[in-house]
Amino acid sequence: MRNYSSSFRGFGVLSDTTAVIVAAGRGVRMGPRGKLTPKGLIEIGGHRLVERSVGLLHAAGVGRVRIVTGHLNEQYEAAFAGRAGVELVHNPHFAETGSLRSLMTGIEGLAGNLIILESDIVYEARALDPMVLGDSALLISGETRATDEVYIWGRSGEGRRPAFVTMSKDKNHLGEPHIGELVGITSVSGGNVPVLLDAVQSLLAEDPRSDYEPGIIRMAQAVELPCHLISDLAWMEIDDEAMLSRAREKVWPRIEANDAMRLAG
Repeated sequence: MRNYSSSFRGFGVLSDTTAVIVAAGRGVRMGPRGKLTPKGLIEIGGHRLVERSVGLLHAAGVGRVRIVTGHLNEQYEAAFAGRAGVELVHNPHFAETGSLRSLMTGIEGLAGNLIILESDIVYEARALDPMVLGDSALLISGETRATDEVYIWGRSGEGRRPAFVTMSKDKNHLGEPHIGELVGITSVSGGNVPVLLDAVQSLLAEDPRSDYEPGIIRMAQAVELPCHLISDLAWMEIDDEAMLSRAREKVWPRIEANDAMRLAG
């Protein structure tokens, strides 16, 4: 694997920031491939997804990464054995719970700022730039036509960025234009972590099988969550074989080209 830590200019070591990668899912939509390999360890461009995320996070100055495992957790243990700055925590209830329970497993006992990432995404290095600043923010992109988009709605916020209102896979959910698409990278300031914990705990009490996105929605009902739009971001979520093929053939070449320009600049 390429050493991203030495390839990209970082921000210094962010000792008060922990990245939590939610990687416990079973990857049912990947079919036979998902039974053999967790989605976060699928390879694109010679790099396994979570390994690349860890490298990019370290390069951006995030020295502590916590990976929440579940399905085929032994493969993560083999991949990250002895890896400095990486901690594996296991959700033993992954098969009967949703990603919200895995998120709770990942953030329990943590203090300071958080960056929450999905395990099955591939993205440009610049996606992390606004997420390592210590603020709460939801990263959104422009139109991807990825076939499984999650749309984001916002309202005018206190600053220049819109404040998150809600998200849905239904483009007509609010009957008004959405402002972007969910990427799967969210930052939570240390001051807002207790609000996130309260939101997660209350939702788990209502539905242990809930996904993590409703936790973000409920947190944003209590505190303002600015949306950071990178309209031309190259990225892809990998949910099935068609998405994997598209990522390899169309999205990865754009990511490589944009990352190369970033390095050259």
